[in-house]
Amino acid sequence: MNNLLKYATLYWLLASMAACNEGTNETVESAYLLPVYPEPSYKFSRNGESSVNIQECQFLKTPIDRIFSEYMAKAEMGTKTNYDEALKLYLEGGFGLKPKEEIATSPTHLSSREKIVKDIDNLLQISARLSGLGASSPREYREREAVKGSSGYVGNSIADYDIYFVDEKGIAVAEVYKYAMMGAVYLDKVVNKHLNEQVLKNNDIIIRHDQTQLLPGHNYTELEHHWDLAYGYYGFWKALAQPEGLPALKGSHRRIYRSFVRGRTYMASARYDEMRLQADTIKQELSKVVASRAMQLLIGDNTLVNLKESAQSAFRQISQAYGLLYASQFACNAQGKPIMTKEETRQLLQELEKEGGLWDKERLLGEERKEGSLRNLAARIGEKFGISPEDIKK
Repeated sequence: MNNLLKYATLYWLLASMAACNEGTNETVESAYLLPVYPEPSYKFSRNGESSVNIQECQFLKTPIDRIFSEYMAKAEMGTKTNYDEALKLYLEGGFGLKPKEEIATSPTHLSSREKIVKDIDNLLQISARLSGLGASSPREYREREAVKGSSGYVGNSIADYDIYFVDEKGIAVAEVYKYAMMGAVYLDKVVNKHLNEQVLKNNDIIIRHDQTQLLPGHNYTELEHHWDLAYGYYGFWKALAQPEGLPALKGSHRRIYRSFVRGRTYMASARYDEMRLQADTIKQELSKVVASRAMQLLIGDNTLVNLKESAQSAFRQISQAYGLLYASQFACNAQGKPIMTKEETRQLLQELEKEGGLWDKERLLGEERKEGSLRNLAARIGEKFGISPEDIKK
């Protein structure tokens, strides 16, 4: 016992010395840090085999990405062959998953699905026109430099690798498609379909889960699969949820990821109220991601500096913001209610496009009170989502 007391006293003395600057009597932080534990893994099994299947998510993403990278971003839809190939990917996809059929499929947006699908259809048609489809000389049409009122490429020359193609308003349609699909497909499936209360509070689905009734030929219940698919589709938003110095998103990905793990764990012990609370957190945090990223692209330093130097150098970033503004109609609050209506979203986009579109540098750089300015648009979407312009400054 004496030895134990002796060691304890020595430890206390050493700790006291480490906590003070010699001769100054000022307390400083100890060098000892609590251990950092690894994030819990999203891995669940039954009878020794994984009970998670999210293959559907990647099967759907593959054709959506190909349409963007191989056809729209490069404006390679000028020939009927290429146009038909892109359209086939959109209409038929692969593995039974057809991109067009997967747009706005949640109960929340089924009533406006036809209009939403028409919006996406229109983006493909505009991209085909930018590629020169139907023009007497498609390649010449595609290879002209964009100027105000005329579509074309933005970059040093058509031979540059890092160029993009814009319409007459300066909007990079491929970028709008990319982020619009992230909202109309992936975000909608996460928060409005698979984590919808019609699933998570469905008594029949819960009873089948309690009785471990597995889906035919699979190792998971219907409830588990809904949760897993929500997790799988969130994977395509994960990069945007990383803070990267953005104060508004500090800890967002961690909270979303942990909520997915905890919710699936609570499900196993029939703690359904706790499971639904985790779903509420996911909805709330993902909504914050949509708005924060749109605001950052509208009024972030890169956008404003580029816009001041030359209008077209900021077109890609503003077009990405356009796509995220469109995606905002699919975000919801913790109770599952839409934060932005389709009409409110359309109003913001129309103001961004008005007059000279993105070429109207003076309007875009206007003060916050000026309708159609980037600061005005950012403040208005921020108000709806409870985020101030100050929250996105690094």
